Amino acid sequence: MALPTALMNLAPNLDDIIFNAFMNVLPDDQLTNAHLRPLIARMLGLKCGRSIQIRRNIYFEEHRKIVVGSSVFLNRQAYLDASGGIRIGDNVRFGPQVMLITGTHEIGTSGMRTGPLTCKPIIIGKGCWLGARVMVTPGVTIGEGCVVSAGAVVQRSMPPDFLIAGNPARPISPLGEGRGPTEKSPEQ
Repeated sequence: MALPTALMNLAPNLDDIIFNAFMNVLPDDQLTNAHLRPLIARMLGLKCGRSIQIRRNIYFEEHRKIVVGSSVFLNRQAYLDASGGIRIGDNVRFGPQVMLITGTHEIGTSGMRTGPLTCKPIIIGKGCWLGARVMVTPGVTIGEGCVVSAGAVVQRSMPPDFLIAGNPARPISPLGEGRGPTEKSPEQ
């Protein structure tokens, strides 16, 4: 007996459906976020380092194409579309509702503007902090040590150690080794 068409269409996504069900059915508490959810994520194919925290209500698309470093915090309601691959460095922090989207469409003809799907990887460098509702688009690399301001839409790659903000996002000011933007000394 042949499987119904609806079930056949689900087959390629079944891995992600199962993964997301397990990730999001568990409670949102410290023990689950820091230990149980990362353990289950590893068992189901997410490549991730040690000491990560994964909050509830995160949607992973093509989770097997995501590589997460150590000491990473993935906050609630994030959306990770890894069609083109996602690499997140060590010591990265996400604010709520961060979106990493690796897929887009070429512009088609006037009869149908949605053209062919194209996917490009996203790389988030180590030590970055992405504020609430940051969106990162296909093909972007955010350099190490950046702070991306809440609501920024990052459409091009960014240099390391910068405060990034805006829509479209742009480097606002360099960040020093300490805390916050670098400031000129009084003698300069």
